[in-house]
Amino acid sequence: MPGRPTQVAITAAVLLASVALSFFGFRSAHVQRSSRAGLRQFECTQAGDRSRYTVIASTQDTKGEYLKVQEYIRPGMPGFSPGKSGSPPPHIHNSQEECFTVNSGSFSYMVDGVEGHLKHGDKPACIPAGKPHQFWNGDNTTALDMEFTLTPAGTFEQFIRTFCGLASDAGTVDNISPLQMLVLFPHGDMQLADMPKPVWLFVERILVPVLQSLHIYKPVYPEYTGDTYT
Repeated sequence: MPGRPTQVAITAAVLLASVALSFFGFRSAHVQRSSRAGLRQFECTQAGDRSRYTVIASTQDTKGEYLKVQEYIRPGMPGFSPGKSGSPPPHIHNSQEECFTVNSGSFSYMVDGVEGHLKHGDKPACIPAGKPHQFWNGDNTTALDMEFTLTPAGTFEQFIRTFCGLASDAGTVDNISPLQMLVLFPHGDMQLADMPKPVWLFVERILVPVLQSLHIYKPVYPEYTGDTYT
């Protein structure tokens, strides 16, 4: 096991490399952004081939008590995990309970490594704060129309509006800089579940503040959310 001086040197090297990579993405961080603030319905791609979101009860509507959003996952849509259509990366909501209901289609999810399934009429699946989870379209041949509710609302609405705004202006989700995504997650009060805890702490406490202080990436852009962030 490396000693403390070696660990410090490795951390410093990773930080410098991360900042250097950030400057390579500097141009893409300053692309022209479309005005999308206040939209109740928005897409996460220009081509309309990814998820569509409809805000049913916004953070402002509920005064922060909860956020309710409808998500429409198209059949055959790619996901973060191979074979899991429409899946986000495994993640953790630090302070929010997340509940899912299905309007139509087949909803599959995994919590702490245990898989579950929902269809229309089933009791909502609720995931407590702090639990690693992931979800996807359980039937790749038909669309999944589902709703999720986050309690309390927190800053997730800012997260999803910013994420979709960036993806749409970049053409697709795949064109968003990974470093930009790392900046979004802590602001959304989330962490990536598959990332080792020491690495995530480095990202959250060192890398993200550096990226923001250098004005390379922000967690919020007013064109997407209507909110300013300094």
